[in-house]
Amino acid sequence: MDCQKQNRGLSLAQCSSSLILVFVWLLSACSTKQGLSPEELVEAKAAFESCLICHSDQEMQRGPIINGLPAWYSRQQLHKFLAGSRGQNPENKSELLMGSARDRFPDERTISLLSRYIETLTPKPYQPVVKADPEKGAALYQSCIPCHGAKGEGNEPLKSPPLNIQEDWYLLDQLRKFASGKRGYHPEDIEGIQMAYTLVNLEGQDLRDLVAYIQEFSISK
Repeated sequence: MDCQKQNRGLSLAQCSSSLILVFVWLLSACSTKQGLSPEELVEAKAAFESCLICHSDQEMQRGPIINGLPAWYSRQQLHKFLAGSRGQNPENKSELLMGSARDRFPDERTISLLSRYIETLTPKPYQPVVKADPEKGAALYQSCIPCHGAKGEGNEPLKSPPLNIQEDWYLLDQLRKFASGKRGYHPEDIEGIQMAYTLVNLEGQDLRDLVAYIQEFSISK
């Protein structure tokens, strides 16, 4: 009788241990970046080459470095440009330029390959250029935490991008555009509208202070 109880207890322990291992494996599998096959990698690199006209550090008038952005975010934004909910405002010249390049990602396959490839790229270091008061920015950032995380790590379920890998000049530029209505104006850009609404009462120096604080936990500077 004792042996039966002992064996039953051992069996339950083994079962629990196995379930824990399966759970850990599933978490690991979910968090692993989706890989590209050799053939897909060649195709993705070729598509990304055309993006480097703007998204590299070789031009004076350039777009942001996008290395390391999560695939879900790049995919979301490319779809917005393709659908016209971004890139159609003449007052937002840099975004309008991106909108005019929609023929570079005309289908879901290209968008998927580009997004997955961008995610594999190591974020590039940069020299911060925004000078302001990070202590004041810390107080302002408290309202950003629910969406973007305490360290700017982003939140996929809320469709909030990471801030800790984006260049400070670009963050400031986008905050200004949200605050002035040059971004987040289209009725189908739900996340953009939400972002614009949160900045409605912030002034120029507030935005600079906010960006200065975000640089405190940047992993790219």
